[in-house]
Formats: sequence, C-alpha cells, structure tokens
Amino acid sequence: MFFVRPYREEDAAACGDCLYEGFFSCPVEGKDWILLRDYAQVLIEKCNFTYVAETEDHQVVGFICGKYAKTFRKALAGRYETPKHYGLWCKMFLKFYLKRYKMSAAFQKEFDAFFRQLRERDQETFGACDLELVALASKRNYRKGLGTALVSQFLDRGKGDGAACVRLFTNTLASWEFYEKRGFQKVAEKPFRDGSGARSIVYEYDLTSAAEKQGGAETRHPAGNLP
Repeated sequence: MFFVRPYREEDAAACGDCLYEGFFSCPVEGKDWILLRDYAQVLIEKCNFTYVAETEDHQVVGFICGKYAKTFRKALAGRYETPKHYGLWCKMFLKFYLKRYKMSAAFQKEFDAFFRQLRERDQETFGACDLELVALASKRNYRKGLGTALVSQFLDRGKGDGAACVRLFTNTLASWEFYEKRGFQKVAEKPFRDGSGARSIVYEYDLTSAAEKQGGAETRHPAGNLP
C-alpha cells in the first residue's frame, strides 16, 4: 500500500533512486547515486510542483513533476512549491559538464544516452500547452497501480488549477504505451536526429474533454442507481 503526497526536500535521495529504477538498467556505484540525487533535485526544483508516492513504512517509491506555461497563467508559472537551490544547480551542471562526477563506465554510458534523448525535445515539436508533465519515475517492484495513482494526482491538480491541456514528451525507447492506456493522445512524432530510428513522441491529455465525459457519466448514472 502507498499514498501520494507533496514532495519534501528530504525526499531528494529517494527520488534519485526512483529515477534510476525508472530509466536505467545497469549496476550503479556510490558516485553514480550522487549524480542521480543531484539530478533529481534540480529537476524537481525547476518544476512548479512535485508529488511522491510513499509506502506505509515511509519509503518513497515514485514521483511525478509538473511545470506550468507562462502563457497559461503567469502567477502559477512563477510559483514553486519547493525552494530553489541555485548554488546546487550551478555546482551540479559544472561537475557534469567537466565530467567530475566520476561515474562508473556502465552508468556513464547509459546516462549519456538518457541525456541525449532529453535533448531531442524541441519547442516546435512539443508545441504549446497549459501544463507539462515533466517526469514520472517509479521503482519497478511497485509499478502495479503506482504510475496510475501518480498520474491521477497530477491530472487532478491540473484540473483544480484550471488547466485544460496537459502535454508530455517521451520516446519509443521509453514506456510510452503507459500514457495511451490512460487516455493520452499522440499529437506529434519526430525521428531522432542521430538517425538511430528511435522517435520522439508528444502526448496530450485534454482535461476539459475528460471532465465533460465524467460529468456525462454521472448524469446517466445518478448516485445510488448505478448498474
């Protein structure tokens, strides 16, 4: 069992663990974990809000982040629920680009590939939306129902804040089918620039349409009279 709650600063290391379980497969060493923790913390602090999934014994097993567009609502786009640590950001990026994290060879190779995939995102392909789903990660041992719970919390938050359009960027190397099963629609697709044959994919979720369908279902089946 687990429950979803807002992210707290002390969750950074656990979110780094989730990031590894969600996107990497190679064995990792001590210094690899340091990069994962730092990367997860910077990612989370650059988003407007983040939720984590926690077990009954207080183990964080997944997280999800959201970022609002300034064109949607400047007040929301400028509000961050987690304090920003700009010094840490600068230190992290400097260490990364100067290759001072001293990652293991196997993890360095996988992380470089992961980072190249992220750089495939461009604004022209991604397009415009009210709210971007920036990251979804979870431990493999807890995936049954966990991703759905995190995405449901995310969509409820977006709906509550008045967002109508949610988009996310993924690719054919990731678990993109997860989003299709939960009502996201593919709106853009583009081959990787490296000629590998992999493709970037942009998915969209229409919160307005979903709300209308839900309202219609409630009208057809009033409380106490469900089939």
